[in-house]
Formats: sequence, C-alpha cells, structure tokens
Amino acid sequence: MQKSFFIIKRVLATILFISIAALCAEIVHQSQIQQVIKYDNANLNHMRYGMFNVNQWKQRMTQIVVGEIEDFKLTDSNKQLMKSHIEDQLGSLIDKVEEQIKESNQGSTKGWLKQKFIETFVDVAEIKKGIPKYADTITEQISKDKTQAQFKDVLKHRLENYLNETFEVDDPKEIKDILTRHGAKSEDEAQQIITQKLESRGTEIFHLTWIIIALSILLFILFYWNGRPHPYEFFILLTTLLVLLFVGVICPMIDMNAKIEKFGFVLLGRAVEFHNQTVYFQSKSILDVFWILITDPAVQMKVVGVLMILFSIVFPIIKMISSIFYYYEVGGNKMKRILDFFVIKSGKWSMTDVQIVAIMMAYIGFNGMVTTQFQTLKEYVSQVDMISTNDTVLQIGFYVFLAYAILAMFFSNMISRKKENTGTRLFDS
Repeated sequence: MQKSFFIIKRVLATILFISIAALCAEIVHQSQIQQVIKYDNANLNHMRYGMFNVNQWKQRMTQIVVGEIEDFKLTDSNKQLMKSHIEDQLGSLIDKVEEQIKESNQGSTKGWLKQKFIETFVDVAEIKKGIPKYADTITEQISKDKTQAQFKDVLKHRLENYLNETFEVDDPKEIKDILTRHGAKSEDEAQQIITQKLESRGTEIFHLTWIIIALSILLFILFYWNGRPHPYEFFILLTTLLVLLFVGVICPMIDMNAKIEKFGFVLLGRAVEFHNQTVYFQSKSILDVFWILITDPAVQMKVVGVLMILFSIVFPIIKMISSIFYYYEVGGNKMKRILDFFVIKSGKWSMTDVQIVAIMMAYIGFNGMVTTQFQTLKEYVSQVDMISTNDTVLQIGFYVFLAYAILAMFFSNMISRKKENTGTRLFDS
C-alpha cells in the first residue's frame, strides 16, 4: 500500500514537472516575442516621432490654417471693409495707369498728339466717380459661393506648396520596419495591431506564469511533509528550481515606461494635441542588464555587472550543485563543512532577497520620479494641458525569480533533515 502511494506520488510529481518545464519553455518563447512588440510600440509612439518631430507640427499647423480658410465667410462688416480696400486699390490703380500713359507719350510728336487726344476725350475724374460701383460689382462677385470656393482652393494650394518647400519629408526607416514587421500600411493600423497583440499575449503570459508558480508550489507541497526527500523526489525538486531560475533570469523582470498620455494647447481657437507619447521605455531581464553593464567602458559598471551575475546566477547554481553532494554525503569532514555552508548557511550571502528588494525599490523609485517630474513640468507650463502616465510594472521574470528564491529556502530545509531512508541511488524508493 505504501509502495503504491509512493508510485502515485512520483507519477504525479513527474506530470507536474513535465508540465512546468513545457510551460516554462513556452513562456520564454512568448516573452521574447512580447518584448520585441513592446519595443515596437514604444518606438512607434516615441516623442521623437511626435512632439519633437517638425513634420508632426507641420501637419497640425496645416490643419489649423486650412480649417481657418474653410471656415472663412464674408459678413456684412467684412464686405464693407473689403469694398473700402477695393475702392482705394482701384483709385491707386487708375492714378498709376494715367501716370504711365503720360510717361510713355513723352518725347515724340506722335505721343504728344495721343496725350492731347486722351486729355480731350477721356475724363479721369469722371472715371474715378464710378469707383464705388466698380467696387460693389467686384465685392458681389467675390461674395458668391463659387468664387469663395475657388479662392480657398488657391490659398490651400499655395499653403501646401509653401510647407512642402519649407519642411523636409521625414520617413524614418525604423517606423517603416515596424509597419513591415506587423503587416500594416499606416501608423494608425500598426498601433491597432500592436495594441491587440500586447493585450492578448500579455494576458496569456501572466496566466502561464501563475500556473507555473502554482504547479511548482504544489510539487513542493507534495513532498514537504514527508521528511527528507527520496532521491527521485530530490532530483525532481532540484531540476524544478533550475528551471525556475532559468526563467527568472532570462525573462524581463521590470518594464520602465514613462508616457505623456495627452499634451495639448489651444491655438487660434483650435486644439493642438499629441497623444500616447513615449518618453522612456526599457524592458530588461537580469541577463540584459548584465550585458549592458559588462559592455560599458566604465570599470565600475563592469564590476557591478559581475557581482550581479555572480549572486543571481553563479551562486545559486553552485548552491544547487553543493546540494547534490550534500544530499549524497560526498567528501570528508572538511568537504561537509563547505557543503553545509553553501546549502544551509549561505542564505544571507546569496543576496537573492537583496536583489528582489532592489528591483522593488527601482520600481517604486522610478514610479515616484516620473510622477514628480511631470507634475513639476505642468506647474511651470500652465497653458498646456498635459496628462502623464507611468506604466512601469513588474514582469514575469520578477515573480518567477521570487518563487525560485522562496522555494529554494524550503528545499534547503528539506534536504537538511535527518536521513530516514538508506538508499543512495537516484531512483531509489
């Protein structure tokens, strides 16, 4: 009966371990794809392509000016003002024509005769008396809807030509690559596709994470109350910890994302707005941070990178290898003291808890910094309507690494118990 119970437990443990390993492989694959999509989303909405892009301002200014042109209509007061200007221009035009005619008729007998003929039969003063009527006719023609539409088209065409000559066309390769990668024809379409991918895949990844953690806890509960684990149980638990450690260091631990949700002001009675502008975004795992630090030219950065990888990966692996020797009681008294240090007493030296606290502090600190800085900016620029958001969140790497750290403590406690079975082979009962 007891042997059947052991068999059932081991079969269940095997199923749990295979499920954990398979889900971990899937979550690593999905998180790598998700990380690429997140950076695409951040780059697509980055402020260098929005608020700090001259062509975006050109587009919005054009919309405002075109809107003003479209909304322009002649009123009675406008017509009177226009008529007055037209009368002045017509008077000046008649005077200029008369002066040019006199100049052209000077210096020859033929010209003198022409000038005398004009002075005799053409009364310029009489022509000027008709200026108000001419101005009424011109104003009436301009007031027609068809004429105003043609006038607006000419203005918009001139405005478009001016802006095209003034600003360079900006078509960044990075944006084109993002559109190609997601099969989109426009930035708006790409944004919709990316948002949908992030939501669906993000939900799936976190569901898988909670399942992995729950299965790992269940696996440890299965053997925790049975005293010192048997060799096969020891192997399953140790391998599970290795899998969790692998996922914890290779998957992103934290996403730091500062955004300006809305930035706008009113110009000529029209709103100028920018939405969803990314200021800063980073999504990094322990290995990503290590690579950044180790490739930095500053020596102190390299030292920090080495220490981080030492306490987050190398030390835990050494501790697990030591657990194998400790469990099978390999070596003499000196060796046992070393193993006892790594397996039982090294908790305060492993820095796992320190690393978890450091990540939490980075999360809280970045959150507070972004909120404070944006609030200060809003106080200085009161005419600007700005809504800032901080989407900094802890990611699956943190939670899996936390699960590893806690379960590793229970594992050390389990294998430090007095040995109740005499078998030493890996698959002994």
